[in-house]
Amino acid sequence: MYKLLIVEDDVWEREGLTDFLDWSSLNIEIVGAASNGVEGLQMAREYSPDIILTDIRMPMMGGLKLANEVQTIIENCKIIVITGHDDFQYAKDAIHIGVHDFLLKPIQKEQLLKTINKTIRILSHERQEEEYINKLKVQISERTFKEKEQILLDILKGNYKDLEAFLNTGASDLSFCLEKTVAMVIEVNGFSYREMDYCHRQAHFSEFYKKVRKLIGNKGLTAISDIEKSEIAICLSVKEDKPKEVKEVIGKIQEQDSGLKKFDFIIGVGSLANSLSDFEESFKHAKIALNSIFFLDEGNILYYHDLVHQEKSKESAACEFLNSAPDYSRRIQNAVVSSDPKEIIALTDKLFNFISNHALDKNLVCDFLANMIHELSVFLLSKDDSHNMYDAGDDLLERFHSSIKLGQLKEWIQEYLIYTNRSFSKNRKNKEEYIIDNVMYYIRNHYKEDIGLDIIAHSLDVSPNYLGSLFKKHAGRRFTQVLTSYRMEKAEELLLSGQDNIKDIAKAVGFRNSSYFCTVFKKIHGISPMEYREKNVYGHGNKE
Repeated sequence: MYKLLIVEDDVWEREGLTDFLDWSSLNIEIVGAASNGVEGLQMAREYSPDIILTDIRMPMMGGLKLANEVQTIIENCKIIVITGHDDFQYAKDAIHIGVHDFLLKPIQKEQLLKTINKTIRILSHERQEEEYINKLKVQISERTFKEKEQILLDILKGNYKDLEAFLNTGASDLSFCLEKTVAMVIEVNGFSYREMDYCHRQAHFSEFYKKVRKLIGNKGLTAISDIEKSEIAICLSVKEDKPKEVKEVIGKIQEQDSGLKKFDFIIGVGSLANSLSDFEESFKHAKIALNSIFFLDEGNILYYHDLVHQEKSKESAACEFLNSAPDYSRRIQNAVVSSDPKEIIALTDKLFNFISNHALDKNLVCDFLANMIHELSVFLLSKDDSHNMYDAGDDLLERFHSSIKLGQLKEWIQEYLIYTNRSFSKNRKNKEEYIIDNVMYYIRNHYKEDIGLDIIAHSLDVSPNYLGSLFKKHAGRRFTQVLTSYRMEKAEELLLSGQDNIKDIAKAVGFRNSSYFCTVFKKIHGISPMEYREKNVYGHGNKE
């Protein structure tokens, strides 16, 4: 809709103009009605109207003065001046200050409607023209980016001899490729991305890539080097102070607001390159650094020069791993069938500690872990005909390879193993105990979500009423009380960390409304979340 501001000192005239036409049918919204030019200017700044309908003579500031001021702050605002017989010629002489049109008092409905329709046609044309120009700019910019992307992809494939000769002529703004550059590779966390549908996943990644591309700008080249792995390659021009320049770029990438958190992607930085052939090597080094981040407990950035010494031990580490891994797999399989969750966690902790302490190849680890889960699924299906409750999914190998941290796989595998252990053991438990165990398990693993008895009851194939009665019988409290209590425990942990704001904490523990979260928290603890943090973290509690 188009926004209209009415400025008229006479209250009856002002109110009359407001109701004179069916403005909404003209696709116009009245955003304000001011009593003088000063008030009108203030409203113009606040609402940025498309059209201003103003009287020419008003106290404090007249319509022409208002028009002159508005033209300096709002581009393309159409100002229609209402004038009487005595000042009509005077008003016409003021066209040079930007007045769009005039209306002679007393205003006739047909005259006003004709003027407004003409103004709308002009505004519509200007908007279409602006959209067309912006579209052309985007297309030209996109074509330039595509050409640069192809250049980088050619370099990565080793097809740079002709390019090198061309750049040496100095006829291109890409001559920095012949000077000092460094390769960077960004990989977005594909493990969590797998929870999205393919189109949403690609759109999300594309948005992030465009922001990175814009950030790099003329300081380098960017390209999507592997769309399936959500991987971005960067050729960054650097001077002597390489670490500082690279660090600044990485910091800006981490600040990009694209729906990705700081640790939803990793960055590998290669060695310094002095030529196109050196850059090809720098890219390989960046990839090695990128894959090595997989094994780090903390951090999402790694420079190649920080891990060169580790490469020599990978072959012997791989042999040791392949000799020991089958035993871990066998013991974990036995634990799932016969042991409690604590034993499963202990064994998987040992396995992942073994992996972390050896300089292994990421692909080798992902292949082994995916195969271990697949073999376990097949084994459990052969022991229990409970449909496909042990099926881990067809894309398991692909999903494991798309993860950026070993810790992600550990968390997923432990959750899967405990789930399969509980599922396999259900026939050895009392039905009621089995149901309650699963409800508690669901609370612990899904408290961040909007959950209720109906969702859990559906997954257990029982009625919500039956589940509610059964839960209260065994737990001694209602489901909502237990869920709220668990969420409050998690909220306390986050508050004591002293890092997240209250709104984020509320969302992290399953409350969509932060005000309601604060109300519930205060009801349980007697103080607000912020007071709880100040008392327990900053030591600002009340002193006796």
